[in-house]
Amino acid sequence: MSEYFISRTDQAGIYYLPATRRSALAAAIGKTGLHPVKLAIQPDTNIRDVLVRIGSLLQFPDWYGANFDALFDCLTDPECQAGRGCLISITGTHRLAAAQPEAFSTLLDVLQSAAETLRADGTPFWVLVDTPSPALNALPEA
Repeated sequence: MSEYFISRTDQAGIYYLPATRRSALAAAIGKTGLHPVKLAIQPDTNIRDVLVRIGSLLQFPDWYGANFDALFDCLTDPECQAGRGCLISITGTHRLAAAQPEAFSTLLDVLQSAAETLRADGTPFWVLVDTPSPALNALPEA
């Protein structure tokens, strides 16, 4: 994957990224100025844990309630955004998809909605997950 693709705000969104392409991604991110965030979902993690961890990693304000509405609000609030944009890489998503499929689907929907809102504002916001889903496209190579 090239740094050119991930620098294109008009392409920002949520994508499936196979493990075989993670090292190329890491090299490309460093050249874009995006704020990289890595979230690893551990065994026995539930959606509440994931939402809390996202809020912590992105340094959301104290009012963040670790629920889907608050996640969307914080992701799309310019005062909560770090730098010129963000790229969240989430691994271990198969655990959440298996344990809480509805919550996993809702999480993907919220992240996609936030990405669309930010894309319209010209803010690059990328989310890359390691579990394929019918709702996700694979991240293009270039």
